[in-house]
Amino acid sequence: MKELFEIYDGSAEAKKAKGKSKNLSGFHPLFTASARRSIALDSLKIWLLLGFVVGVVTGVATGAGAVSVLLGLLIAAVIYFGFRDDVYKKVYGPEHDRGQLPLPEGMSWEEAVDRIRRGFANPDVEQVTDTADAMTFYSKKHGTYQLKNTADGLKMTILTKPSKSSKKEYLYAVFSSVLLSQVIAILYPEKISAEQVEEEKAAVRKLFGAHKMPLVIELAITAAFVAFAVYMLYPALYSDNARSKGISDGYLSTFPAGATVDEVLDDFFANGKWENYEQDGVTFVHYSGECVSTQTGEKVIVGIYFKLNDDSSFEIDRMTWNGETMNLLKQNEVLSEIGDSYCKDHGIASSNAIDNALNDVPGAVSDPESVTEEPVAASVNEVYSEGNESAALTEEIMTAAREYYENDVLPASERTRFQSLDKNELAIAWQDAMYTDIYECTSQADYARAWNRFVNYICFYAHIDGDTDKVSGYSDYYDVYMNGPVYAETDDEAEPYVDEVVKIAANNGARIQF
Repeated sequence: MKELFEIYDGSAEAKKAKGKSKNLSGFHPLFTASARRSIALDSLKIWLLLGFVVGVVTGVATGAGAVSVLLGLLIAAVIYFGFRDDVYKKVYGPEHDRGQLPLPEGMSWEEAVDRIRRGFANPDVEQVTDTADAMTFYSKKHGTYQLKNTADGLKMTILTKPSKSSKKEYLYAVFSSVLLSQVIAILYPEKISAEQVEEEKAAVRKLFGAHKMPLVIELAITAAFVAFAVYMLYPALYSDNARSKGISDGYLSTFPAGATVDEVLDDFFANGKWENYEQDGVTFVHYSGECVSTQTGEKVIVGIYFKLNDDSSFEIDRMTWNGETMNLLKQNEVLSEIGDSYCKDHGIASSNAIDNALNDVPGAVSDPESVTEEPVAASVNEVYSEGNESAALTEEIMTAAREYYENDVLPASERTRFQSLDKNELAIAWQDAMYTDIYECTSQADYARAWNRFVNYICFYAHIDGDTDKVSGYSDYYDVYMNGPVYAETDDEAEPYVDEVVKIAANNGARIQF
């Protein structure tokens, strides 16, 4: 024989009793606010917790930071409101096992019917009829329900539903449960209070009223909720900032000051995309975009790989050209072109931060009138001129350097002429010539030849300057020269030293002459 029914109203006592039975079997659940909330939260607690954890983990993984908690709460809310109605249908439906619900001891069915007829009042029920073992409740709005007296106690069933929509099935399940609550309150007033019955009635009328809303309004509310969800989810999951781990909104020294990385890249490339991945415990962020080669006119896909440091700073790890890794010279050339393009499009000064800083250095660029008869040799950072117009001199130095390489000496007239030039002008042209020659070699991955040409340029400059121990004003280059091989025979031997030379040249603002 089944246990006698109990009432679940969401109170502490009811929760304690439910805890002993581990589920709601044997309970008649009320549709009061506390009971509804308790039942829905308890039934969905695992899914709510899982949704919250997924939201937080996803937010953290995509760099959403504090928004990750909000994302977790949003996913949990979607689960709660999305599946709450399924819980109502299951828990409040007539098929729910409420335990044995008998007539009060000593009361006949006829007496029960008389008591129910005299005490029953529900504005949504227009007619109540009875037979020898059943009572039928008719509602034009909510359908037909029957209370039957069986050997296992009173049972409520749904005979008809005004709507066949599966989305509204839970409404009729709830309404049948509320009708049964009113019957129990009449037969067992000590179990359900009149206040609880009235609260249930009001909640059900409100529930049905909400579903009277025109379809257009329902769709508008749904669309607004979806838009809000997208608004909250997009920054956390799909924005450039999230996918780039914040690099897209950061700044790069080789780009114009004040312009974020994504502003500069999106200005130059089409169809830019961000993604990130982990490799050996290090986070890398990859940007890819499309552009057109000025040499071939063909579409090119350029990839930029950023390395994210532990302190949230970042640096360019490498760049690719149609999938092929660029050498440092090509990489610096492309970065310079990207920055210059942004400057040109926005009418601002050079994108090269080193260039702009040098404009403020006294003696960095000397006007012809201000050059003294014997100018002091400038340092590397003092000789670069953004408006380098010495292309002809650069080409002349390239020719002379190659002649020096073949003959190990310059004609006295050429040497005298170079020595008579302004040292700033000579240094700029020499650096551009050397940079261009090395680029020609590294573009073919011929690092040994690139290094040997560099050695020749060092000797060539010293031959002009008259200082055979150290290239005047170019100590960084000289240090690499002293650490490297006198003559490189293999690319592996030369590559790390060539890379150092390229970095120095790029930092000095050297330009490749085409």
